[in-house]
Amino acid sequence: MEKPHLKLPPWAKSLSSRLLVLTVSFVMLAEVFVFAPSVARFRIDWFESHLDSGYLAALALEATPDQMIPDDLEKELLSNAGIEAVILRRADRKLLLQRDDMPAKIDKDVDLTSFSIPMALFEGLSTLTQTGNRMLRVVGMPSMAPDFKIEILVHEKALTKATRDFGWRVMGLSLMISFFTAGLVYFALNRMMVRPMRTLTRDMIRFRETPQDKTAVIDPGDRDDEIGVARQELANMQQDLQAMLNQRRRLAALGTAATKISHDLRNALATSMLMTEQLAKSQDDEVRAVVPRLLSSMERAVYISEQTLSFARETPPPRDLVKFTLVELIEEVRDQILLHKADPLTDGAPRDKASQTQPCTAQIKINLPDTVMLEADYEMLFRAFSNLIRNPLEAGADEVTISLLPPEGQNQQPESEHFIEVVIADNGPGLAEKAIKNLFVPFAGSGREGGTGLGLAIARELIAVHNGDLRLAATGPDGAVFCVKLPVSL
Repeated sequence: MEKPHLKLPPWAKSLSSRLLVLTVSFVMLAEVFVFAPSVARFRIDWFESHLDSGYLAALALEATPDQMIPDDLEKELLSNAGIEAVILRRADRKLLLQRDDMPAKIDKDVDLTSFSIPMALFEGLSTLTQTGNRMLRVVGMPSMAPDFKIEILVHEKALTKATRDFGWRVMGLSLMISFFTAGLVYFALNRMMVRPMRTLTRDMIRFRETPQDKTAVIDPGDRDDEIGVARQELANMQQDLQAMLNQRRRLAALGTAATKISHDLRNALATSMLMTEQLAKSQDDEVRAVVPRLLSSMERAVYISEQTLSFARETPPPRDLVKFTLVELIEEVRDQILLHKADPLTDGAPRDKASQTQPCTAQIKINLPDTVMLEADYEMLFRAFSNLIRNPLEAGADEVTISLLPPEGQNQQPESEHFIEVVIADNGPGLAEKAIKNLFVPFAGSGREGGTGLGLAIARELIAVHNGDLRLAATGPDGAVFCVKLPVSL
């Protein structure tokens, strides 16, 4: 079923909207870390400014000859300073100014001489949430007289109001900075990344809709960053894909034509063979002498046509899984090759009838344990191993050995304990360079004249159906070695 064509998402679900939300959120998060220290610093500055005001009020008292001032003046000095009382400690005396005659009740002590960053942050945020009007006793040293310790009494309500006003100003400024910064970051990232990605995605969707349209290939542009490299590689991939699609279309048309030609050719050759067999009854000795060669050539042509048709229309059928031993399978393959020889080789031309009646003098040695159990399609593996064992015999080998690769020589994979590798070695002339380059390529991998090149291709396909693999392990003047990897039944 064809997959539906995708479309670009709406703006609310796009990368642009997510980028904007994330940018604003991250900048606001950064402002939170700035907000708390700012509030803590404002609170300390507020206390220090009131300490200085209280110190100035105490100096007015100290300047009088008898260190006595009228009550109205004392209250006015403290009111202007925004404090309830002030105590200035000298080495020899203590000066006290207060609004009321009765001493105020202290709810909390604040010592500015012992500073702690965590405590300052906590107290600053606590002031913002304070709803009562506690009396605070603040102990510290005024900036104009750092050698003297002074105490003041202040109502926390005024501090809370001032801190909240400051907090709102900081919050408003933070929002302005956040949105301004987020806008700049969003604009930059949108221009540099999001918009090019949307364009790239749109070009990919367009190419998918019309992959054979040359105008659908994207223009890579002249960017030299990662997005530029991605566009360049995508353009190259699209061009390669178009070339492959064009080649596949031509090959499909050619394959259809070849299939029809092979079908008609096979029928014509079958008729010719019947007529040639009639020529064998001729009284002319020269005619009868030519008939075997003529029949052999026709059989070869029919065989190539049948193999071409089979490869063109067949796909691996469903597996009929049965359990059997590996040695049982290989022994039956050997018996058919050495004794019966009833069928022509899959990847070779059939011999004449006289040679087919002669027993094979080659040796097929089987060095396999009888404990290796397979769960596979017997007929598929029979056909695959028949091709692998017959091929070297047809190429001139007189000895083929089938054995198991030792465990230490197998590919060390996590599932290697569930697989075996069957080694098929021969003493033939080895594979030609052309055959090695086109190994497992249909119609191109044959190493001898008259072969179709389908034997190894079909064998590998049948083995791959069983989640196995076929590979060439070695080749040379002393012969070739193939390895068949198959899963075993535990």
